[in-house]
Amino acid sequence: MRRALKIVIALVVTVGVLAGLGEWGLRLAIPGVVKTIAQEQLGIPSSHPVEVDMGGSALLHAIGGGVGDITVEIPDAPVADGVRATLIFSADRSPFDPSKGDMTGATAAIYVPTADLGPMISLLTNGVVDSGKTSSGELVVGRQLEALGFTVPIEATLGLTAVDGEVLVEPRGLSAVGFDLSVDQLASATGGLLDPLLSARQLCVREWLPAGATLSDIRITKNGARVEFALAPDFLSNPQQQELGTCG
Repeated sequence: MRRALKIVIALVVTVGVLAGLGEWGLRLAIPGVVKTIAQEQLGIPSSHPVEVDMGGSALLHAIGGGVGDITVEIPDAPVADGVRATLIFSADRSPFDPSKGDMTGATAAIYVPTADLGPMISLLTNGVVDSGKTSSGELVVGRQLEALGFTVPIEATLGLTAVDGEVLVEPRGLSAVGFDLSVDQLASATGGLLDPLLSARQLCVREWLPAGATLSDIRITKNGARVEFALAPDFLSNPQQQELGTCG
């Protein structure tokens, strides 16, 4: 009994020391490990910034076998040919080895600057437009069309909202720059080419996303667009969650 009491006292003292030294040690070690993994996965140099923010007690989560309340942000990361974006990952809790356990409250986000929105715009407009700008929380796209014997610059304003994991595209304005033409006249003159810009539609994007990632929010800002996703708890431990999803 006395020996057991000594062991309990020793454990309490050890935990007390870890709470002081271990907390700081973990806060120094975990960001370095995360940074290395991110750089290896993205193929970016060691000098590329990877920002890791940890909330709460790192030690308490570590005792439970994981990392808690962590946010990782990687600015200017290569995400596609010629496209760079800011990548953000956060989780309320993640096991030390995410490939063998579930995460809690895991989310991901990608912030794409206006200059790199081309592929997203093309997808949202069925290829009618592949460039544009952001303004007052909306997407403004445009292109030149041959109509009524003239080259007519067309400009359309679109609102984007995440609904049930899909993108709701809402037309909020259409005009022919420099021409006094109504929407009906533009539609008639272009033979249906502008239909994707004239009516609201809900676009399934699951076939472009991993099965374990669900679109949760779209925010159009002054300088780009931020797209957010909720991640399945087993996103990193279940290979099927990392395969592309399906529509229909």
